[in-house]
Amino acid sequence: MIKNIFIVRHGETIYNSEGRVQGGGLDSALTSEGENQAYLLSKYLKDQDFTCDLIYSSPLERSMHTARIVTSYMQKEIIQEPLLKEISCGEYEGKLISELDTEKLRRLRIDPTEKYPGGECVDDVRHRGDHFLTKLKNASGDVALIFSHGNFLRAFACAATSLPSLFSMRIYLDNTGFGSLFWSGVYYRISLWNSLAHLEKLPKRIHF
Repeated sequence: MIKNIFIVRHGETIYNSEGRVQGGGLDSALTSEGENQAYLLSKYLKDQDFTCDLIYSSPLERSMHTARIVTSYMQKEIIQEPLLKEISCGEYEGKLISELDTEKLRRLRIDPTEKYPGGECVDDVRHRGDHFLTKLKNASGDVALIFSHGNFLRAFACAATSLPSLFSMRIYLDNTGFGSLFWSGVYYRISLWNSLAHLEKLPKRIHF
C-alpha cells in the first residue's frame, strides 16, 4: 500500500502563458520557463536525496514531459495513468479564458456539479480520483510520485483526505507546485501543498 504520496503539477505551457483553457482533451507544449521549472524541481529533489517506489503520470504530454525531466536522475519507469488526465473542458478547450461566458465561468468556479459544456465537472474528476486512490492502496511499495494537472490534483487531494469536492475549488496549485500526503491509518493527510521552494519564490498572485 502506498502510504506516502507526492504530487507535482506540470510545468508552464504555452496555453498557460496565453490564458487559454487546456483540459483533458487538448494538449499544449511546455514553454522554456516550464521546462526550467521542471529542471529546478529535479535538482531540488536530487539534492534532497528524494526517491520513490512508483512514478505515475497523466498521459498528456505536458505532464509526461515534466515527469521525464524531474525524474531523469531516478532511472525509473513512468507509468501512464489515464485516470490522472485533466478535467475535460469540452467546448471550452483552446479558448481564451477572457472569451468565456462570465456567468458560466462563475458557476464553474463555485459549484463542483457544474459541468463544462460537453465536458466534466469537478465531482466527475473527484470520482476518477477515488478510483486512482484505490489503485494506490492496492499497489506495492510505500512512496508514489504523481505528475498531473491542477484540477485533477486538487480533486484528488479531496478524495484522499475525505474532504468535500468544494474544498478543491478553494485551493490552488502553481506550475510545478509540489505537495505531499501521508496515510494516517484512516485517510490521507496533507503535509505539504504548493511548495515552490525549488523556484525560490512565493506563489504567484492570481487575477481573475
